[in-house]
Amino acid sequence: MADNKWLLTNKIYDEYEKRVAKARFEKEFRNVQEKKEEIINETKKVLSYKEELIPKVKNMEEVRKDTYDNFDVIQLRYETWENFYGCGTLFMPHCDKKVPLVFLLCGHGDKGRLTDGFIKMACHLVKNNVAVFIPDNIGQGDRQDAERKNHTYCYEPFYLGLSLQGLIVMETVALIRYFKNHPKIDDKKIGSCGNSGGGTLNLFLAALAPEISAIAPSGYPCEFSYILSKERRHCACNILPGVLKGPEMWEVLSVFAPKPMLISQGRYDDLIPIDLGQKNARKVENVYNQLGKRENFKFARTDTKHSWEKDDIVVISNFLFDALGVEKCAEFKDTEVGSFTDLWHIDVIGKSISTKEMCENITGKKVPENIRLCDIFAPKYNGQEIDESMIEKDLGRGDVMHILAQFESMF
Repeated sequence: MADNKWLLTNKIYDEYEKRVAKARFEKEFRNVQEKKEEIINETKKVLSYKEELIPKVKNMEEVRKDTYDNFDVIQLRYETWENFYGCGTLFMPHCDKKVPLVFLLCGHGDKGRLTDGFIKMACHLVKNNVAVFIPDNIGQGDRQDAERKNHTYCYEPFYLGLSLQGLIVMETVALIRYFKNHPKIDDKKIGSCGNSGGGTLNLFLAALAPEISAIAPSGYPCEFSYILSKERRHCACNILPGVLKGPEMWEVLSVFAPKPMLISQGRYDDLIPIDLGQKNARKVENVYNQLGKRENFKFARTDTKHSWEKDDIVVISNFLFDALGVEKCAEFKDTEVGSFTDLWHIDVIGKSISTKEMCENITGKKVPENIRLCDIFAPKYNGQEIDESMIEKDLGRGDVMHILAQFESMF
């Protein structure tokens, strides 16, 4: 009986591989400039992104302020959706004129916005008279609950016709619109960068945040089907319903053309293969070339792994200085961040409703308790829903039904 379960489980995996390959085969190679609105609308559909759901940032509160030689570091707490609170760190240079602003968007580091690589990047930028804002994404950093149900295991949005990544994108767009009107910010010089999950967020902002004038995603751009076909449990923010019927990564990124873009990729990244990163970059570069603006696109291969290291910070910051018209006055120093960031934590969990409650509020619907991803995206074989008692529960990479539900979500 066990052998039969193994065989059936492997047949199901094989069918999903073929379904993904078929979907890729049927995709046309589109002219991005001619199909730009179509690509933007498809991107919104995948994310369940709706203008009417984008919140207004309010109740911006300064929780702590630290002053250094030529800049301030300010810890901020704010409300986005009703009773739903976020937090971020603002690095503001001491300058008597308006300055560029860079949104530094986080990945999945346990320290969220206070991850060493992000703080090092922010310190380098602010010493060169660039303001930096690092928000904690929904359910990450100081917004992370003990059971990680506000982010990693947050499946309720999908039941309600939303997506976690879409909510993160909409909240970030709200923050961009808020800071665009900041009296110390030059709204014509707003940049964005981020790695891994921050690279994901930057990818979508390339199509959905026209306020951004230069962008630098890293550690993510490749192909959606590669990411979601991985045979392991994904963080909920990686799940993109119907993505195989929507745009490919290079198309989403290419909407940003001809504005300056850098895509960077570590040669030794064990999560995103360099060859896939290069293939994606080739397609984006072609769009810039067709527009006669090839010089505005850069692809960097750094001798690094997945997380940001010195080389990544130098390459990305130099791109941002050039793209935003910043005269560099300080070189990067790879010094220890130190324990001072321990003082920058902000109480958000004790003040905010949960991600589930927020989603129920904005949709007016309720989610059943203990909802599983496979209850929302029921895995199928030969066109029929799978009886989970007939397959293996775990092949060593996690709950099989959950992994199959991730596959099913792509369709």
